Amino acid sequence: MVPRGAAAIPWRILPDLLLGAVVLTAAAGGLRLALGLPAGVLPLALLAYTALALMLYRQRGNRMLTPADRVTLGRGLLVMLLIALLPVAGALPSASPLPFALALSGVVLDGLDGRVARQFDCATDTGARFDMELDAVLLLVVCMWLVALERVGPWVLAIGAWRYVFIAAGWLRPALRRPLAPSQRRRLICALQGLGLALCLAPAFPATWAPVLAAALLALLSYSFLVDAAAAWQTDKP
Repeated sequence: MVPRGAAAIPWRILPDLLLGAVVLTAAAGGLRLALGLPAGVLPLALLAYTALALMLYRQRGNRMLTPADRVTLGRGLLVMLLIALLPVAGALPSASPLPFALALSGVVLDGLDGRVARQFDCATDTGARFDMELDAVLLLVVCMWLVALERVGPWVLAIGAWRYVFIAAGWLRPALRRPLAPSQRRRLICALQGLGLALCLAPAFPATWAPVLAAALLALLSYSFLVDAAAAWQTDKP
């Protein structure tokens, strides 16, 4: 729900969103021209960005973005590029490092927004939610890239789907919709997912190792979600 009173100053969130659109347009358009990619790359990038902007507006309303939110939004632009390039994966130069570079940058920058939030004392619940949702989308998109590049079989999509399965299960078990307590185990496994999946995209990474690493990551993530589900289930008992 949009926060009450958000419509009072409707332009406060717009400069950040418009700047993001300009940067994404330049990046997607530049890549399309430089690599000779189909014209649909730019519209798809902007369509994905529109969905991101609407999600962000729904969370924050017209409240101005914090410095940490701006870092997360910048990371989101990398994810939007990955989404836009996915349908034309076959048109990229052979062994192109571009998907790996975008994915790795998106993963590495994940720790920067938290550091900025602490540095400028601007941590918010909506900022943390924005960061978490973007992490989930990034994992799913990187999994799609692994399938598109035939590095790993379609089963790797289960890594990206786990978050949404957990959300869907919350409709059947209300306890699963409660906020999760902070967990170092969850943070570590989430970080390993991003780094490991990005590594599988690296052109120099041995093709025979990618499925093995992805399977280990899936096992770790499944363990983490099942632990959280079991804990929520126990607390919901009378």
